[in-house]
Amino acid sequence: MTDSVTAREHTLPSEAEVRFVSIDQCRGFIILWMLFGNFVGHLSFMPWILQHHRTGLSLSETVAPIFFFLVGMGFRISFMRRMEKFGIAAARRAAVKRYVLIFCVGLPVYYGHWWDALTHIGMSGLLVLPFIHRSPGVRVAAAIGYLALYQVLFLYTPYGHWAMNTETGQNGGPLAALSWGFILIVGTLAWDMIQTRTPDRIMRDFLVFSFAFMIGGWLLSLPWPGLKDAWEFTRFGMSAPLPVYATGVAFATYNLFFMFCERHGIRFPMLTPIGRNPLIVYAVLGILMGISKLAISQWGEPAPLPAALVFIGQAFVMYAVALFLERRQIMFRF
Repeated sequence: MTDSVTAREHTLPSEAEVRFVSIDQCRGFIILWMLFGNFVGHLSFMPWILQHHRTGLSLSETVAPIFFFLVGMGFRISFMRRMEKFGIAAARRAAVKRYVLIFCVGLPVYYGHWWDALTHIGMSGLLVLPFIHRSPGVRVAAAIGYLALYQVLFLYTPYGHWAMNTETGQNGGPLAALSWGFILIVGTLAWDMIQTRTPDRIMRDFLVFSFAFMIGGWLLSLPWPGLKDAWEFTRFGMSAPLPVYATGVAFATYNLFFMFCERHGIRFPMLTPIGRNPLIVYAVLGILMGISKLAISQWGEPAPLPAALVFIGQAFVMYAVALFLERRQIMFRF
């Protein structure tokens, strides 16, 4: 039997034949990590690596990029499936409607600072739409082009100074949809790899890509004598080092869930229901964060043990809502 035949026999089924549990599990984990970072991560007793920062690269700064990476995978799955069934025009109309709706939902949710996960998902989804069905080469060129354009705007126009010095510019402000779009496009390419490679090769290649992107982000952050100054890792600016490095973290994170879920059949409790209904669960997360901020403003920061107990309680509230929706087959998806 030839290697090509063997590869075809062991390649994972298409998205029309199977739902990848690893995507839901990974997305559920990231939503729980968002909850942790947005609540416990803002408390003063937490170590630097678990907090959000204007500059620097902590674990909390990689959460949203991983989520965008997964959004890119889901976008590619849903668009190609709809295009095959209804044609490209219908697929484009559905995508425009979806991402405009997500953007509009995000505006009142983030009133006062505007630019956060939902608004950037909406904008970057629309930016990626012209390329979502194109060849990998075209999408690679689009990803690099978007990131390079944003870096030029960040460095050589007043936009970069504005993004780094205003509270309304966190997560890069409106133009950072270009930078977030880079991550989203790489997510579409990751799904292509899953569709065309054997499980062992997927895990091996994802590991290689994770190191390549992380090394690339680190190199971009360094000064290049005679060519450029150092570029900071910054969530507020979303300049090139952070999205490139965090994309490598996304490859590594998803690779772990692929190995556990698809290769060894391991499922982690709570994660799948949360990951299957991200939009509603994200809304619940926002409500929980609002209650937490109100409580902290009234009674001050909790000590470590009460904070951990509150986080566990919040996680189970999210899980209960997600499980309720799943059992009634109610899905509100990105």
